[in-house]
Amino acid sequence: MSKASRFRASIAFLTLALLWTEVSAETFDAPGLVESRDFLSTELLVGDSWHVEPEAMSLGLFNRYTIQSPYGAWQAVGPTQVLARIMEAQALAELDRVSKSEVFLAAVKQSVTAPLELVEDLATRPVDTLKGIPSGAGRWFRRTQFRVQERMHDLESMARTADSGAEESSEPKSTLDDLKERGEQEARGLALDHLRISSAEHRWYRRLRVDPSTDNEVLREAIRSVARVEGLTSFGMKFVVPSIPGTRQVRRTMDLVWETDPWDLRLMNRQRLLAAGLSEETTRRFEDHPSWTLTRQTALLEALSALEGVRGGEFVLATAIDSSSAVEAELLISAVSQLGRFHREQAPLEECLGASRLPVVRTSDGRLVAILPAERLLWTADLAAAAQEFSGELQEHPAKARELWVSGQATEGFRSGIASLGWALKSWDAESEPSS
Repeated sequence: MSKASRFRASIAFLTLALLWTEVSAETFDAPGLVESRDFLSTELLVGDSWHVEPEAMSLGLFNRYTIQSPYGAWQAVGPTQVLARIMEAQALAELDRVSKSEVFLAAVKQSVTAPLELVEDLATRPVDTLKGIPSGAGRWFRRTQFRVQERMHDLESMARTADSGAEESSEPKSTLDDLKERGEQEARGLALDHLRISSAEHRWYRRLRVDPSTDNEVLREAIRSVARVEGLTSFGMKFVVPSIPGTRQVRRTMDLVWETDPWDLRLMNRQRLLAAGLSEETTRRFEDHPSWTLTRQTALLEALSALEGVRGGEFVLATAIDSSSAVEAELLISAVSQLGRFHREQAPLEECLGASRLPVVRTSDGRLVAILPAERLLWTADLAAAAQEFSGELQEHPAKARELWVSGQATEGFRSGIASLGWALKSWDAESEPSS
C-alpha cells in the first residue's frame, strides 16, 4: 500500500473513530444545570433566613443545591439535605434572636459569678442543692458503665495497635504516640460527635428541632455557646420553630434521637445490631463509620424494623458498612424505608437479597423489586456502568419479573437503558404516605 493510500486509510479510521465517539456520547445524558423550582416545593425555595439558589446541578440521581443564609452558604445534595440545612438556618436565626435578648444578656453577666455561687450553695445547703439528682439512678449507672466499657475497649485497641506498630516501626515512641492519637480521632470522627455533647446542648438541639449529629460547625458552636451560659444560670426562653416535616419514618426517628440520651441510644442500637446476627467487631465498625452518624444508624434500624418477617436484613447492614459517603448512606436509608411502605401497601416481601449495593427484595409472588429514590435520573456513562453491574449481580436469581420502582423524573435515555437490561421501570410516589 502506498503512502497516500495509508494516509487516506488513517484519515478514514480517525474520522470513523471520531464519529463513533460522537455517536456513543449521544447515547448518554449529560449532567447540567436545572431549575431548582422544578424539583423543590415553594416553601423550600425561600424563607426569612435562607433562600435556595435558582439553579442546581443535576448529577445523575440527585441535584446539588446551594442554600444561602446570613450565616453562610451551604451545599446540599437532594431534598433531604436541603430540608436539613433549612432547619439549621432557622435554628441559627432563632439562636441569634435569643442571644440579643435582655434575658440572655443578663444570663451572660450572671454566668460570670455562677461558679462561685454554686460552690457556696454546695457548702451551705448541700441537701437542697443535691435534690436535683435524677431519680433514674439505674439508668444513669447503666449508661456510665457502658461509657467506661467503651473507653476501655478504645484503650485496648490502641494498645494492640501500638504494640504491633512498635514492632515494625523504627519511629521514636513519641512519634508513635502522636500517630496513635491522630488515628483514634480520625477513626471515630464525626460519627461519634453526638456522644460528646452535653445534656444542655442536647436539650437545645431538641428545642430547635435539628439533628444533634449535624456537621454544620456554625450551628454546633452556636449551640455550645448558648448551652454553656444556660448551664451556669437558670435562664429560660420560649420560642417557636417549625415542626419537622417529612415522612412518618423521619419524624419517628428524630423524636427518638431528641428524646433519648445519646449513650442510651447507642446502647439500644448496639443491642438491635447484635440481635440481628452481627458480631461485636462488625457492630463496632458500623457504629464508628464516618458516614453513619447516630441519627443515620437509628434511621436505618427503624426502617429495617418495618420489614418484620422479611429475611436477609443482615445483607442490608453489610451494604451499610460498605457505604463510602453520607449521600450513599442517606440513599440506603430512604430505599429501605420505602421498601417498608411497599411491604405494607403493594405486596408482601419475603427476603432481601445480598447480591447488590441497592437493596433488592423478592416478593411473595416471585418478583424481584428494587426501589431507587431520586430526583432526576440521567443515563450517564457512570450510571449505565453501575446499572449493568447491578443487573449482572442478580442474573443468578430467577424471577417472575424484575421491577425497578423510581421516584422523581427519568429521562428517555434512562428508561430505554434500564429496559435493555431486563428491568421494568415503575413510578413510585415517594411523597405519598398515610398520616400518622
